[in-house]
Amino acid sequence: MEGTDTTRVEIFGTEYSVRADVGAEEQYVQDIAAYVDAKMKEVAETQKLVSSTKIAILAAINLADEIFQEKQRNEKASASVSQKVFELSEVLGREL
Repeated sequence: MEGTDTTRVEIFGTEYSVRADVGAEEQYVQDIAAYVDAKMKEVAETQKLVSSTKIAILAAINLADEIFQEKQRNEKASASVSQKVFELSEVLGREL
């Protein structure tokens, strides 16, 4: 496939070939795979599950939760910045 590079990673004891855009840092792909691997191991240790599919699904839910929480924090921060910009522009408008 044009425009992609393949990196080999190991997640939860299984090796995968991961395609990434050309120029993507191989270490970045490795870091993502290591993060997913750690999340799966965390679920496996706390849930005592045997099925790697169930472990993967619970790990995916945990990762989605992290993403949603971060998205909410970013939205709140963006709203706060927008409010401050509005307030400052009003002050500047009055002073000029």
